[in-house]
This record gives sequence, structure tokens and C-alpha cells, in this order.
Amino acid sequence: MAVPDPRVAPGPPRPDLQDLSDLPGLAGLPGLPGGGPTGRPSLGRGLALDDGDLVNDPDTGGPAEIEGLAALVQALLLAVGTQLGTDRLNTTFGFDRLSIGRYALDRQARKEYIRMELVRCLCADRRVADVREVFFQDDPRYLDFRPDLAGAAAHEQIVEAARASREYTVYAIIDTVAGSTLALTSGGRLD
Repeated sequence: MAVPDPRVAPGPPRPDLQDLSDLPGLAGLPGLPGGGPTGRPSLGRGLALDDGDLVNDPDTGGPAEIEGLAALVQALLLAVGTQLGTDRLNTTFGFDRLSIGRYALDRQARKEYIRMELVRCLCADRRVADVREVFFQDDPRYLDFRPDLAGAAAHEQIVEAARASREYTVYAIIDTVAGSTLALTSGGRLD
């Protein structure tokens, strides 16, 4: 047990630093737990990007800002589009695309690797509560996701085109900490 220093006047007890919303003047600020107007966690704010470049705000002349679900989607797409290990400050940031073609594996094994790597990449963002499922356009689940397709014949054409070109689109259904659900789409070749 620490002995108090008699030269230092005792102050009020420290607040629990885990719950910053209890501090006077900070309650209700966006970004803190329970800080949004609905009491849900904020999904963040950021600078708007267009293909990696900053977007100018025409009203202010400065950089445009985004917030909420748009900020999360932009951050997730940036993470998936960044090769794992290329960020010198955070080497675990990104998606490992190079390993997909590094090993002589069949199509099904590559798809399973992409599923696992995508879940790892997306769950690294603390605003993602759960990656509910990951599927490709040649999976049977795709028909549930796209009810506008005219039956199994249209889906079979999509499957054959994807397998012939080796270009696949992957869909990830994501639950956020704010309680919303979004579908992230990404694509590429399985080489």
C-alpha cells in the first residue's frame, strides 16, 4: 500500500478514465461512448477522400469532412485496398492480397483464404462489431442478396463468367458498434 505524501494536498478522487462521458463538459460529444444524439457510439469523422486524394469543400475551400457510416465505409475500403505491411507506422493494417497468388492452391482454398483475411482486416477497426458473413457472387447465398436476378439461370451465367475471367466480387455483411448493418463489396482476380 502506498503511503501518501504529506506535502501534497489530497485531491478529489480520479474519475474512471474508461468512461470519459462522465467527465464534466464531455457528456454528449460525438466519438465518445454514448456520445451521439441517439446514445449510440459514434462511427467517427474524417477527411473525405476520392481515390486517395483529399476532396475540397466548395463552401469553405478547405478539406471536406465526412462522418458516421460514410466515414466507416471509407476507412474499411481504405484498409482493404492497402497491402498488409506497407504502412510503416501500423504494419498490421491492410489486406494481404499478395499471398493469394503466392501459393499453388485451388480456387476454393483461395476463396477461403480471402474470407479469413477479409474478416481479420475488417475486424481490426474497432467500429466493426461483427463480420456476419462473407460470400462471393458464385456462392448460393448471392441469390438471396440479389433478389432482382431472374432465377438460377441468370446466376449460372454470373458464375460461369466469373470462373472464366477469374474475376470475383466478394461481399461482406458487417454489423457496426452503432447497431447499423452494411454490405461491403470488393473485387479482384484470383491469380
